[in-house]
Amino acid sequence: MIRNIKVRFYALFLLAFASVVAPYAAGREAPKPFANPALAQCVMESPLREVGAGLDAPSTHPAGHRKPAIPAEFRRTPCRDNRAFRFGSGLSDITGPVALKSGAGWEDTGQVMHGLHQRHYARAFAVESPCNGKRLMFVSADIGLMWGSIRAGVLNTLAANPDLVGVYSADNLMLSATHTHNGPAGYAHHEAGNSLHLGFDSLVYSTIVNGITDAITRAHQNLEANPEPASISMAEGELLNTNINRSRPAYAMNPEQERQQYLNVRGEEVDVNKTMVQLNLRRGNGNAVGVINWFGVHPTVMGPEVPYVSSDIKGFASLGFEEIMGTEYRDDPATDSFVAAFAQADEGDVSPNIFINEFPHPDPRRGGGETPMDSNAISGTKQLARALELWQAGQPLKGGVDYRLMHVQMNEVTVTDSQVLASLQHPPELDAAVKQTCNAALGLSFPAGAEDGPGPLSREGLSCSASPNSSASGTIDIANATFPFNILGDLLMCKAQQLPGLELGCHAEKPVLMFTNAGEVFDGVSGALGELFGLTLNLEPAVQPFQVFRIGNLAMVGLPWELTTTSARRIRAMVLEELVPVGVDTVVIAGLSNGYNHYLTTREEYASQQYEGASTVFGPWSLAAVTQELRKLAVSMAEGTALPEGPAYPDVTPMLRRPPYIAGDRPGAQGFGALIEDVPAQAAPGDQIAARFQASHPRNDLMLNDSYAFAEKLDDDGRWAVIATDRHPDLLYTWHPEYLPPMPLDLPFTGASEATVSWKLPRNLAPGSYRLRTKGVASPGGAWEGVSGTVKVEGVQASCP
Repeated sequence: MIRNIKVRFYALFLLAFASVVAPYAAGREAPKPFANPALAQCVMESPLREVGAGLDAPSTHPAGHRKPAIPAEFRRTPCRDNRAFRFGSGLSDITGPVALKSGAGWEDTGQVMHGLHQRHYARAFAVESPCNGKRLMFVSADIGLMWGSIRAGVLNTLAANPDLVGVYSADNLMLSATHTHNGPAGYAHHEAGNSLHLGFDSLVYSTIVNGITDAITRAHQNLEANPEPASISMAEGELLNTNINRSRPAYAMNPEQERQQYLNVRGEEVDVNKTMVQLNLRRGNGNAVGVINWFGVHPTVMGPEVPYVSSDIKGFASLGFEEIMGTEYRDDPATDSFVAAFAQADEGDVSPNIFINEFPHPDPRRGGGETPMDSNAISGTKQLARALELWQAGQPLKGGVDYRLMHVQMNEVTVTDSQVLASLQHPPELDAAVKQTCNAALGLSFPAGAEDGPGPLSREGLSCSASPNSSASGTIDIANATFPFNILGDLLMCKAQQLPGLELGCHAEKPVLMFTNAGEVFDGVSGALGELFGLTLNLEPAVQPFQVFRIGNLAMVGLPWELTTTSARRIRAMVLEELVPVGVDTVVIAGLSNGYNHYLTTREEYASQQYEGASTVFGPWSLAAVTQELRKLAVSMAEGTALPEGPAYPDVTPMLRRPPYIAGDRPGAQGFGALIEDVPAQAAPGDQIAARFQASHPRNDLMLNDSYAFAEKLDDDGRWAVIATDRHPDLLYTWHPEYLPPMPLDLPFTGASEATVSWKLPRNLAPGSYRLRTKGVASPGGAWEGVSGTVKVEGVQASCP
């Protein structure tokens, strides 16, 4: 097993199969070659793919080899034999402030990001089936959590656009987050999403909403400008040695008979989903439009100790594929320009840090590299390389486009569906006569965090031992606790659940730490506070969106939770059972879609109260409730019937807000853009070079669809050509304020600041003269630019970056 390889970040932007690929099958046009076949080849042959070799073995029954047979009575519809779709893609920059912000997902007030590793993008795809005239829009965004506030903002913006209103609505728009944890936070309208990030940040919110809307607009324009139908191919394949289960004690609680259905050729349990499902979008003329793939793994390689805004492993893979395909990021949307979405799937208990058991957080070796950037390149390269292989494979989708949406009041669901009840496999001690959801609450193990980023308090597995039907009073298991939670938990949590009026007994093993739908639990108290202070306590919404998309024989299930592996397996099986009669043979989970409400575990996993179970906020019967309500959507789609949309998503106003940013840049002794430290006069491929400049606060201008940093080469005609920007993981931008606060807070800024541009020279960099450049906007002061001296690069070139 190879680990701790000294990674060359640019080798990240890997490879593919060379230039011309054989046609899929007789009579079909060959895929368009890669724009940069040499770089693609480097990726495919990268030694980074061998990191962790041997951790996994191929599954005995990999997905894609167990397709259900479509019944003979498959209902005849106008789209039954359809293989023609209209489609378009678009992307737009959504990188928020890169200074003095914390990451959405880490929820760590001690994280203070002040630089940029990889830009964030929204990637949108419009798909229509001419056979029934239905169209949908799927968006994958490089953000941590897809709070409902973002969806509401996008829908409001679309409704105000005369070209888009009536074309895209809540019903046929699915917004999914990649779940990078190092994206600027503070864009929820409910307070829980902002509380650990010092409040709501309107700049972050508007940047994401406007960028997603722009990506949607561009995808729409791309489709309209290219109306000729073409096939969409779907490819599936296993990706090994890339993800592990981080919550094995909980996974082991699931029935052995169920676990034994998922084994590898060595007879070992496969405890996470190893399958990548990918849609390849090419026009009939061979133009490459894009890919969407789903692979479940947390983007948590870049930990809270990393001071950079980053799109993490999925952004790394997306940018790498687009580099290989020569994507023009601001080209005319009518012109096809490749868009690569590495979307999120069922990642609830899945980690990319494949050596975390040997090197616990925050050891950077947990991901296989010597630094987080190294580990990011390792995991991102593996996903990219597999996607490049799947780009050359697959079969055309067959069927039409359809969609369903429903909102569910999740704290008021009673499970009565006989089919769902019959499917439950938990042991009798975990049963309850009435299976209903609870008012939302987080458990005592929630602040423990997960293995990828442990919290400062408690440990996982703290639970009330009494079952829901037991007459014994509850106690907390503190065998592994670091603090004496027995008294606190017994008196204030487990026993408190039995007090009248709180309605928390249905949380079973969970010792309740905090309520996240406090308005529902304490209506009287909340109302009194509102009257007294003029405030309404809106921590998190109880209304949650459920959505199902269908593109031919593929169904996409959009849910606002992080689903654990077994939860997702059960949901996929249910949806597949309902939709097989109308031609669906593959189901993917589009996790963290349209909203966010923590985790979704099985009843068995919930009982162990690991971090994920403590974060299953609506109680032990959450999965059964989700399955029941989601089944309504699937049946509605199968039968072609309409379904009530349910209660409206709550429209609230965030009350906790960050102090306003007050600009006050000072130019220093030499002025904005002045060169403070220069690059060396000479360097060799593979070296690290850097330059430091007098700078201003980057919040003054986010440089959207632009860059803070540039690497440039002197051409033969005497002009400087840009060869790398701050999209590239090898080119880092670091901002240095005069005072770096201990929390991510914009204090009234009155100091002089500096910025460093550092570049890891690609190992195959051609000899020549190079320089580094940066730019910004000072307030007061206006636009400025800084340029380094010239570095002459000489030395032996490698064949790959």
